Amino acid sequence: MSDFKVYYLAGKAFFSGNPIYGVNFGLTSGYYKYSPVFILWFSPYLLFGYKTACIIHGIMLSFATIISIVIVKNILQNTILHQEIKHKYLLLFVILITVNHLFREIHLGNVNMFIVMLLCLGIQKTFEEKYLLSGLFIAMAIFIKPYLVVLALPLFFHNKIKNILSVVIWSILLFVLPIVFLGIDSFIHLNKQWIHEIFQHGAYLYSNHTFTSLIRRYITLRVNDHSHLYFLITFIFSYALIYFILLKKYSALSEKNNNKSLVFSYFIILAILPNILITDTEHFLYSTPIILFSICYLYVNNHLKYTIVFGIFSILYGINSTDILGRELSGKFENFGILGIANLGIIITFLLLQRNQKKVDLVSTQD
Repeated sequence: MSDFKVYYLAGKAFFSGNPIYGVNFGLTSGYYKYSPVFILWFSPYLLFGYKTACIIHGIMLSFATIISIVIVKNILQNTILHQEIKHKYLLLFVILITVNHLFREIHLGNVNMFIVMLLCLGIQKTFEEKYLLSGLFIAMAIFIKPYLVVLALPLFFHNKIKNILSVVIWSILLFVLPIVFLGIDSFIHLNKQWIHEIFQHGAYLYSNHTFTSLIRRYITLRVNDHSHLYFLITFIFSYALIYFILLKKYSALSEKNNNKSLVFSYFIILAILPNILITDTEHFLYSTPIILFSICYLYVNNHLKYTIVFGIFSILYGINSTDILGRELSGKFENFGILGIANLGIIITFLLLQRNQKKVDLVSTQD
């Protein structure tokens, strides 16, 4: 658990009054890059020895995965499909598709499934109109990965103003919480280091699965190392444009369709982020919600052509393991960015399923 080791040792250093930023706590990329408040959330692990804490963290990640899948299933039943999903093997299919990434997540001791769980809880509490809880969960996820602030876009465009206010209030409270333990001077100093570490993080990482890398390999266009930021900005403006041209008309039909549009937008943005930003492959677990959506929708509607396409992309998404492919073929999959292509394929399939769902909704609304 190399990532977990970083969190654990950084926590020990924090409460011992030692530096936590710019210190290598493990492998080449073993630098602590999260906010000071994250260590406070992480601190209960420090009550245990390292090996015991690793076991507890692995169990907690497993629970987070199960909770995420159950929440998404409930959202799909109540907001998208409006019918009970009874087939017990559907959830097993989600695990089979993502198992390679889940194994890596637990092996490294990362926190991506905690993030997915928090974001799923956030959107669930939104539909339950429990805005304080919704804002807390989403704010916690943003403090782990600040780029997740882009998820405020679908909330804003779907008039979830109370949610956004809740997120802002909780973000302010979480941001200033470490002052209680650090004092104002140390608080300012640590946050400056945190911001510096965020910008340094991409300097020692490389991904073959981003738009930038895929364009370099397959289109041979010259793009610089910071193009992922341009892609993120372009994506944000494109989302706003598409919303006002297409989704606004659709979501204005009814509150029910507005919630569907929000779910689609929320999970699509989450899923596409690993294709935009330079990050580790286990971050592609962000696609877990739309994988579950696609499986359930295909089961309910029995679209053979979409099932075949989704099946191919799902295999490519989850198969890259040296235990399955061997070291040489696995290396080629990595070099050719197959995971990034597969993730985009799953997202496109999701969008096509969304398009068909809209047609059904439009017909039912007119009737």
